[in-house]
Amino acid sequence: FIILQTIVCSFQQQQQQQQPSSCCFCSYSSIVVGASSSSASPVSPTFASSKISNCHNRNDSTNNNNIHDVDTTGILISKGLVNLGNTCYLNSQLECAYHIPKVRNLILDHHHKENMNDNDPINNEAALSSLQQIFNQMSNDPSSFTSSSTSSIRSFCRTLGINPFEQQDAQEFWKLLLPELGYEPLVQLYCGSYNTFIRALDGSNRERVRREMFMDLSLDVMDYDHVMDSLKDMFTAGEILSVQDGNGWRPEKGSQEKVDAIKGNRLIQQGLPKILQLHLKRFRHDWETGYVSKINDRFVFEKTLDLYSIMDSEEDKQDRSVENGNENRDEWVYDLQSVVVHVGEYGSGHYYAYVRPNVQKDEWYRFDDDRVTRVTFQVVQDDAFGGHVILKGKDQEGDDRPALQRLPKKQQEKKKRKGFWKIMWKRVRVGGIEKHNRNRPEFGWGGRTSSAYMLQYVKRSDVAFLYN
Repeated sequence: FIILQTIVCSFQQQQQQQQPSSCCFCSYSSIVVGASSSSASPVSPTFASSKISNCHNRNDSTNNNNIHDVDTTGILISKGLVNLGNTCYLNSQLECAYHIPKVRNLILDHHHKENMNDNDPINNEAALSSLQQIFNQMSNDPSSFTSSSTSSIRSFCRTLGINPFEQQDAQEFWKLLLPELGYEPLVQLYCGSYNTFIRALDGSNRERVRREMFMDLSLDVMDYDHVMDSLKDMFTAGEILSVQDGNGWRPEKGSQEKVDAIKGNRLIQQGLPKILQLHLKRFRHDWETGYVSKINDRFVFEKTLDLYSIMDSEEDKQDRSVENGNENRDEWVYDLQSVVVHVGEYGSGHYYAYVRPNVQKDEWYRFDDDRVTRVTFQVVQDDAFGGHVILKGKDQEGDDRPALQRLPKKQQEKKKRKGFWKIMWKRVRVGGIEKHNRNRPEFGWGGRTSSAYMLQYVKRSDVAFLYN
């Protein structure tokens, strides 16, 4: 009993030191331990201010004061961003953008009315100036971090009409923010295109092609285990339009003729953006019940994304094949730069980001609002893939299934019920870097409901341009 008491006390102290910061109304802490949480709702600014103050007064081993201005490779590292109530979605996306030097410099070095969109130059300029203030504060001395960063974020929200106490979708925020800024050099970094087509199957080679622009690609996760599987389905599979089923294609406008056809998408090299954002569709709407649920199934992604196998035509592939040399290979290869994670369910939750400030090095940081922690990529994978943690390697019996699945069914259920012991798994910090020990937890850092929501890649051939 004394030993057990000692373990519990030690565990409580460790939880106080490593407890993730929470959105005031996201109820992140309760989500991690499995308690219910309410959806985000506006409350008084007085309550929000006191909550932020408490976050900054924590004596925390993962506080951003432990993170230097630059990492070991000389790349600038942000100090984090204060959460004004429910601005975690905003913070996580800005961290991903800030740590691409080209994006950061475009914002910081912007001159008024230069390369601005003519739609609404006054509001565009105000929005860009307020974002410029935030990026300036992210690079400042941490001793003045709290007050100045809070005011700059509050000014940014006021300029864009954002309610800081209302939870928003991280993907929608960034997708709407870029056009709102009206800054073409910045927009062009994220802008890509692909072709949609309809082709007759009667041998006539009749085809209609249209170019589609995108700021990000939304990928299904429900029926796929890997990001490449979902991409291949999006760009190599097609939908059959059958006359027999009543949805045949009419090649000529005004004509009564309908033919069987195939409808699909083609990814073209000329349309690949310098910065590729992938939106993982984690939320599913049931049209019969009207209920929206979150998909936390395991969905794997790699640090390197090779799009060669899903490029448009065989001719293009031959032009870039290894037989003609590898100098063009980087044109369709992407390196993972950041991951935005959502923890919780639909209507309530919390966002934070994992960022690799230098894509040529394997050094990762977790930006959980104003709390910055250096981590390993294994921690990123365990937290962002969703589902149960997969232990690499085989056990003594040669079984390489997930640890939980290796147990008999009765023991599996017994282990699932032991919620207390599940959270007793230890995380260790080695040399200031958070790692998992050999007995890794069944779930990642964010708990049972944490999973990647946005993936941001940079094109390898543009690394020199983006990180100069």
